[in-house]
Amino acid sequence: DDICPGTTQTTPRLVIEFYDLTSPDELLQVPGLFALGLGAEDTEVPINNEIVTTRSSIALPLKTDAIETEFILYKSYDIVDGEVIGNPDRIKVTYDYVNVYVSRACGYKTTFDIQTFAITTDSDQWMISSEILITEITNENDIHVKILH
Repeated sequence: DDICPGTTQTTPRLVIEFYDLTSPDELLQVPGLFALGLGAEDTEVPINNEIVTTRSSIALPLKTDAIETEFILYKSYDIVDGEVIGNPDRIKVTYDYVNVYVSRACGYKTTFDIQTFAITTDSDQWMISSEILITEITNENDIHVKILH
């Protein structure tokens, strides 16, 4: 029996860091950051192990059987009296993907090549602009996209 070591890199997630719009080289935490995936017909899809927390980066899983993935990223997310509050912005990532053989025990992992990264414009947009820093998503040690807010 082969066992895949826990240290073996699996399919990497898209890593985004958030920066200050007025000082683009300074990290700026997003209060109450929370992410949801978007499925067919804009159904909200929970992301495994995603929690509401103030942070300056987030790692998001891309679909391994499609060429685009959409997310809603909330700033100041909370639930009050059963109602979701906060400021949601929508992002869409398009990419090419390749399944890479790792080993018999580990099987395959998927790597991605970002084609586009877009923030949907809305009347209360908190994410102002983005920049793709690294197009190839082969590990989670790199920052792939920078967002100014």
